[in-house]
Amino acid sequence: MVVYNRNVRDSLDVAEHYVARRGIPNVNLCAIRPPQASALDWGSFEGSVKVPLQKCLERAGRDKILYIIFTYETPWRLDGLPNGPHAIDQFIADIWDEAYPPRGDPAFGRPHPYFAGAQSQGNVYSPFVSFADYRASPSARTVYSVWRLDGANAQLAKDLVDKAIAAETSGLRGQACFDRNRGEILSVPDWEYGSGDWDLHMAAEFARETGFAVTEDSHEQEFGTPPAPVCHDAALYSGWYSLDHYNDAFTWKTGAIGFHLDSSGAKDPRGGTNWSANAIIKGITVTSGAVGEPYLEGMAHPDGVFRNLFEGANVGDAFLRNIRQLKWKILNLGDPLYRPFPNGLPPFNSGSLASESSLAFAHQVMPGGAPGLGMITLAKPAPAGGTLVSLRSTDPKSAALPENVRVPQGARSATFSISTTWVAQRTYVRISALGPVNRTNTLVLMPPSQGR
Repeated sequence: MVVYNRNVRDSLDVAEHYVARRGIPNVNLCAIRPPQASALDWGSFEGSVKVPLQKCLERAGRDKILYIIFTYETPWRLDGLPNGPHAIDQFIADIWDEAYPPRGDPAFGRPHPYFAGAQSQGNVYSPFVSFADYRASPSARTVYSVWRLDGANAQLAKDLVDKAIAAETSGLRGQACFDRNRGEILSVPDWEYGSGDWDLHMAAEFARETGFAVTEDSHEQEFGTPPAPVCHDAALYSGWYSLDHYNDAFTWKTGAIGFHLDSSGAKDPRGGTNWSANAIIKGITVTSGAVGEPYLEGMAHPDGVFRNLFEGANVGDAFLRNIRQLKWKILNLGDPLYRPFPNGLPPFNSGSLASESSLAFAHQVMPGGAPGLGMITLAKPAPAGGTLVSLRSTDPKSAALPENVRVPQGARSATFSISTTWVAQRTYVRISALGPVNRTNTLVLMPPSQGR
């Protein structure tokens, strides 16, 4: 479904350009008449966006639509709700209120049903399921992947489509750049801000596995601020952190996909100092960012996004599957149908989960004193006699483990118990599986009142 502002000729031009380039039927064009092209209050949003778009979806077949694309000069910001500005696009993603209450949760809430959580440090990722396959399942909620063809002018909005199609034809190659800021990754716990560094590190690892030239920087300074490097011929990027600022440290390849982990990354998709608007001006093809404070967990997770793209996903599926919550703060900018790697990239296009080791916890965050459960997975089935895996805890007083666990012959995984004790404050325990697994994960113990 392609949504345009009937009050603005350029908005229709962008919509017509998109449907022509992608062969979308005219019945999937939807006109709205918002009083403003930027911010709306709740009443204006319901009357001029939500209800008209519901009628368009009913006309086209609400269950047949997967992706909704807002075009240039349509409103993006919803004002007047608790916790600051929200993204109109993400309220439209749950337009039938099947996943969340009509006005969303009062604060950062539960994951939406298509979201795939991960434990990055432990290399624990769900198998990719396309959004179409999810929506075809009997228990699916009718949610949508919502995107925006927008920018400082109508031509830049059209370019997002043209560059995506060009990259699908010629292939996306170049450099993959990831900007961490917490030094040696093995010393960083995979929780809170540390989880952002682990997401970025694993994204870099996945890109290396596919053969991309990778720059992974761990200086506190952003790319383009010495001693941090610049990123020429950038095809893929994610990193952090300067609030509401774009460092001109990139040259973007046609088809480039990149996003910045900051709380105002897409504060205004048509201009200002924010990262996404300026990346579009400078030539990026796909980006994502927040209109207001989303918390780190509410942003797109770079490891999951890029991993899914390497598996052959389009960007509409990859970003939706790795953004935790709808009715929140995120704008996605670009063409959701864009598949940069239509056949996937090895090893991720050939059942890669079958050849990876991992260390998972049933609950990565849990109250101290509660019993825990871990699972180790081998890259290959255990040989005759099974495989013995040694286990280690950096704080055995807080989280005690058996010395080892045996994976039975022919199996790839085995579970083990974790005995925890009451803690007075948040406690990080690194647990390692040695030998053929060689994975570490961070268990987070909370005081009981905070661990529920």
